[in-house]
Amino acid sequence: MGIVEIDTGNPELFKVVDFSPPPSGKHTLEVVNDLAVEPVKKAGSQNNKISVDLVVVDEGEGKGRHVWDNFVLITNPQTEKEQKARSINQARLCQFAVACGVKTQEDIEAGEGIPLEEFQGLTCEAITKIETSTDPNTQETRKKAAISRYLFLPPTPPQDVDK
Repeated sequence: MGIVEIDTGNPELFKVVDFSPPPSGKHTLEVVNDLAVEPVKKAGSQNNKISVDLVVVDEGEGKGRHVWDNFVLITNPQTEKEQKARSINQARLCQFAVACGVKTQEDIEAGEGIPLEEFQGLTCEAITKIETSTDPNTQETRKKAAISRYLFLPPTPPQDVDK
């Protein structure tokens, strides 16, 4: 077994981390992690997902709190429900890319791919909501923040320059 060296000059060593969700509402979020496609952890699934760790950077009660999001990439939809889920996840990923400024709506509509390596450190605006769930084993109620929608501006219509 190895020994891990600790930076004893780090003032954050014993700071209590608050994992409670930010309040519902509009927030500016920064992408914390590198985005990568990884397999969904479900037996027999051939689907992949992209997991995003976002931190609230706007001032106020939610500053520094995390929001996580997933985009499930359904590779071979078999049912109408899977086709709808695929459509929704693709739309959300495109809206996230536009909200972060990685791509424009025109780029995506022209068939350009979304470069995952460009997201880390970028910010976007989103509406968050609080979701409540109950652990079936312990009956413990948990609250987590979820993205209701990413905010992005639709493309500006072309201006008639002859007027």
